Amino acid sequence: MYRYAVSVNASLIRLPEWRKALSESRFHRIELSCGQYLEPQETKELVELVRNADELAGVETASVHLPFCPFEKFPYPAGEKEREAVAEYLAEFIRLTAPLAAKYYTFHASIEPVRPEERGMLLEQTRPVIASLVRAAAAAGASLNVELLPRTCIGNCVEELLALTDDMPEAAGICFDVNHLTGDGGLKHVPEFIDRLRGRLRSFHLSDYDGVDEAHWLPGLGLLDWPSVMAAIRRIPGNPLLIFETAVLKPCSGRPREITPKQHFRNLESAAFYLENCGELDRRIATAAIP
Repeated sequence: MYRYAVSVNASLIRLPEWRKALSESRFHRIELSCGQYLEPQETKELVELVRNADELAGVETASVHLPFCPFEKFPYPAGEKEREAVAEYLAEFIRLTAPLAAKYYTFHASIEPVRPEERGMLLEQTRPVIASLVRAAAAAGASLNVELLPRTCIGNCVEELLALTDDMPEAAGICFDVNHLTGDGGLKHVPEFIDRLRGRLRSFHLSDYDGVDEAHWLPGLGLLDWPSVMAAIRRIPGNPLLIFETAVLKPCSGRPREITPKQHFRNLESAAFYLENCGELDRRIATAAIP
């Protein structure tokens, strides 16, 4: 049976008001998202905070999102020496965060634009990096999940995700971001692609979009067919992790601002209720009379 979690950025988990709101919510699992490059000492300090903060005593770090390659520090595309440096940095990041006992690590394998003539080369060059990270994750008792990415990133379709993980050990998995299928007609293929990848799927990033580009809206606000998506998720063997990865709302008014952490988690609690009952709720919405 699947389990729900919420994505919380490392910059937010450092804030007492976010930790307090999380502790008072009905969520008991997080994906700690560390998108930006962190020096080893910063990573150690973050791990100590998450392990020892009183507000997080009942919260499981179920997944850790690795820094984005880290592209801001290493060139992309990279030579062999730079790729080895990327792999070693991220493997060390996994070792440093192992005390969190996360069962999953999410790997964002690409930036863009990627030219069509580069795709085959980049897929081939990324596999050794993934293999190295799979070994590091397995040593930490975790799975390394390659993320489905949007637009021209490598890993933006079923075939490329399988090419990146084929013949890899069991600890190589896939994180399916349901708002990342931005190719022609990708929106309608989400349930089908979940079925095709089901043998490697370990986790999901949940949000909604319009099929044009990623939006990270709350489920129900876009065009995804959630009853079909949830039915496909329920067909997956095991207990995949369903991670809400939605944008923090910014109310449009004379004073633009972000909503409070408490309201953010409340929105996600409502989103979880919607997903658990989306078949019935969508039928009722479709037939509802508006006075």
